[in-house]
Amino acid sequence: MELQLKNIGMIKEANVKINGLTVIAGENDTGKSTVGKALYLALKSMPYEDEKKNMLNLFGSTGIFSLFNIENFPDDSRLEISKNNKKYIYDCQNPIFNISGGEVFHLKKDDIKIDEIIFIETPIIWNFMKLFNEIPLLESTMKVFINYPYFIKDLHLKLSFKSEFGGFDIKHKINPLINGSFQQDEQSEFFFNKNGKRIELVNTATGIKYFGIFQVLSQNNWLNENTVLVLDEPEVHLHPTWQLEMAKIIVELVKNGVKIVVNSHSPYMIEALERYAEKAEVTADFYLAEDGFIDKVEDNNSKTLAKIFNKLSAPYETFNQMDSETLKGG
Repeated sequence: MELQLKNIGMIKEANVKINGLTVIAGENDTGKSTVGKALYLALKSMPYEDEKKNMLNLFGSTGIFSLFNIENFPDDSRLEISKNNKKYIYDCQNPIFNISGGEVFHLKKDDIKIDEIIFIETPIIWNFMKLFNEIPLLESTMKVFINYPYFIKDLHLKLSFKSEFGGFDIKHKINPLINGSFQQDEQSEFFFNKNGKRIELVNTATGIKYFGIFQVLSQNNWLNENTVLVLDEPEVHLHPTWQLEMAKIIVELVKNGVKIVVNSHSPYMIEALERYAEKAEVTADFYLAEDGFIDKVEDNNSKTLAKIFNKLSAPYETFNQMDSETLKGG
């Protein structure tokens, strides 16, 4: 599967493959997160042949579209996704998916072999689970609509309910690492069971919460070969050692069929993903986000990684300059 973007947010142009592990590296505010959100928008809003209504209309401006401020896109903005030699285009001024040539195309679910896409922006979602549980009652009682990002609502539901399909079990990898597990009590409220001791999630370390998302999605059967998982800078709340452990789990999931997109600006995470992917012999594509473009250097992973590490090592050059100035001053 391939995603192409033009003039979306910070991105002037992006060409990204999603086949196994996809890693997009770069500095802040270079459009890394936009790729994941665009992919989420595309896959969640694709219409299916057996449905009367276009899925885009079902979600509307208060649902998935709240990921982007579509009204402010230039006229030539477009999002394109291709699968099995067919192209599906989302024109931001004409919100339907079209096959090349302008015909409306209702896509069969079997055509793309993807049932779910999950976007994980932050593990802090655990702090608001009780609130999310109460929102339907608040909306019904007060006759109001509480608007918050659709991908957060979607993740909350997947953490709360099991899928009817089978999934890859990763709990045995996670629970020893965090010395415990995420569980639900009689009132269906989550807590962290650390070696038999109950710890409320608000008091649980943020890094552990990220691993907890993986554990619960796994036991709820949401991680399987028909899932695309988008991880937005998963290293943010993790010690470098745990970044390597996270990379191991990501590669293990990819090896078992989950397609994963990782946005990162951590050299630890990126190198760990490169090394573990090579060791596990899984398909991995690395991209650099820079100056509005997201692409490979000469369509080559090695050359792209060299440029990524050179870009991300810039702070060390600053330290070397400071050391040099100190020596001169001495």
